[in-house]
Amino acid sequence: MHKDVRTTITPGRLMALLAVTALLLTGAPGCGKKSAPGDGAEAGPVTVDFWYSYGGRNREVTEELIKRFNDSHPDITINGTFQGDYFENLSKVRMASRTKRGPVATHIIGEAIPQLHEAGLLEDLDPYADGQVEGVEKLDRADFIPGLSQEGYFDTLGKKVPLVSLPFNRSTPIVYYNVKMFKDAGLEPPKTWEELVAVSKQLTVREGDETKVWGFEVAIDWWFWYAMLHQAGGSLLNQTGDKARFAEEPGIKALDHLVRMVKEHKSMKHPPGRDYNAWEVANTDFLNQKVAMIWTSTAYLKYFKLNAKFEVGTAFLPKQVKRAVPTGGTFFVIMKNKPEAEKRAAWTFIRWMSEPDQTAYWSRETGYMPVRRSALESEEMKAFYKENPEYRTTIDQLEHSVPFPFSPKLVEIQRKILKPVLERPVVEDADVAEVLKKAAEEANKLLASDR
Repeated sequence: MHKDVRTTITPGRLMALLAVTALLLTGAPGCGKKSAPGDGAEAGPVTVDFWYSYGGRNREVTEELIKRFNDSHPDITINGTFQGDYFENLSKVRMASRTKRGPVATHIIGEAIPQLHEAGLLEDLDPYADGQVEGVEKLDRADFIPGLSQEGYFDTLGKKVPLVSLPFNRSTPIVYYNVKMFKDAGLEPPKTWEELVAVSKQLTVREGDETKVWGFEVAIDWWFWYAMLHQAGGSLLNQTGDKARFAEEPGIKALDHLVRMVKEHKSMKHPPGRDYNAWEVANTDFLNQKVAMIWTSTAYLKYFKLNAKFEVGTAFLPKQVKRAVPTGGTFFVIMKNKPEAEKRAAWTFIRWMSEPDQTAYWSRETGYMPVRRSALESEEMKAFYKENPEYRTTIDQLEHSVPFPFSPKLVEIQRKILKPVLERPVVEDADVAEVLKKAAEEANKLLASDR
């Protein structure tokens, strides 16, 4: 026999029941379907830690874009922090991934992307780009300029690779030259390796044993040598990505050409220092008019225009058997081991950064290339290029861009094997062919360990 229990509902209890009913009908915080960032204020603001690698003026431009995004997206806050140069940031990202700390989004130098992808650290962006993730906008992939997107940057070696990055600050090496020095000598920028030797000799000025002006200066470094490797008809790896090919004749010819310009022709200065320190020496020499012509990134164009006391010209890299130029810079990535809401917010941010208005502003203020066709073809950018034709050089040179192999060993071949030895024939009198042969042997061992 069940006992009849009757409950007296007091006015206070009635109010509590009504409140619970209202919560169930409208959705209590934390219950039911969650709003994606941008869906409304109900989900609360989402904070995204974003690590970047710019100093000086480029840092100012980055912070300005972050501010614009935060002001226009009240439900998302991008917390941008400077983490040193590309490789310092990369090292910190790797270290943070072991503890599941670190940024939700960052930008990574292209050569490191295959390794981070293989390690399972990067979010697959295909569902976001295709609009399959709730609360995010689909991406117009066809609007990206060929050669600047992930697909254009890499030769996938016959493998299917998901989208794991969006292009951000993208560049090529270009020739910078002192227009007055060239005009006074009746010269044009060199179009071939042979002309590079002849022109640099004519522009070199010596007084006794002292060189007052060098004709040419460039760091004997990975990026520039990679351009020359392809200009001579070579490649870094074979078509399947399991054997090094850079020690063959084209690679030897490329490195030997630079070495002879330093030692035999004495018309090229090899700047001291490693990595970007050597680049900075060349930049400073150029601004101080101690060198007539340098090769460096298009990223320095705005810097040169603001600081040079002379007219700065730009030109394509010279060719050997063909024209060839690598692209460079970084790509946005989202880290995989982060909360879904933060990853959605990070996608909203990196997608916004690649939109025409932002990429065009970034290009005009830095010298990096806009990554969207629609930005490049906008009336604003057409007018800008008409007024500043030297900015157009790197865009036109993209016709001759060459990809990097999508190999997880690419960044190690670059950083640990080739970069430390490319300058040895200059600073240690090492034999060019022997240096590259030993480097190729090391690279082959590394590639074999992947199988």
